Amino acid sequence: MVYKIALVSTHGTGKTALAGLIEGELKRRNIEARAIREMSTQARERGLPINEQTTKETQLWILYRQFAEELLHSQPRQSREAYQVIICDRGPDNYCYLKHRCGDDPLALNLTLGHLQQFPYNQLYLLPIVDEQIVDDGTRSVDDAFQQAMDTEIRAFFIQHDIATVQLPLPQKDDHLRNEWVKIIVNQTLTDLNVDTKYFIS
Repeated sequence: MVYKIALVSTHGTGKTALAGLIEGELKRRNIEARAIREMSTQARERGLPINEQTTKETQLWILYRQFAEELLHSQPRQSREAYQVIICDRGPDNYCYLKHRCGDDPLALNLTLGHLQQFPYNQLYLLPIVDEQIVDDGTRSVDDAFQQAMDTEIRAFFIQHDIATVQLPLPQKDDHLRNEWVKIIVNQTLTDLNVDTKYFIS
């Protein structure tokens, strides 16, 4: 069975870059890994409103698409080895953007909690807000107040529904590449996969 990691948090904390770094480190250790990109960029590319202007329809599309991609990459592939690890850029935290904009939605909530129960993540890593300006890439809102509001909402959601997360520490000021986060996640993954400690990041 595939080992599934989710990187969760408000926007602008470095999840996408971190997912790529983790994928690379695992591949260097001959582990079939795949990072699943976040869905809000794909929504924007299709002309759907996101962030503060999102709609229920957009967020349902994001939820369905996210979970569908996870299921797709959890299956054996024809003529190729199955992925051993998938790294999800977001997961159940997508629901919080729908709730923030549109209020609680029973369909979306049941979908999210049901997915967590039937197709659980091995580890959910919760990233903190870092003291850096959000890069305006056209996808992530640069509004600090919105970023903070979503951080509060996401953390409250995990507490309310008793969803266990591993909270990553604030990075050191000189750790611009988030090496400490990569080390924590890669070494925990290797531990859970029973990989020899000689392959750990020291």
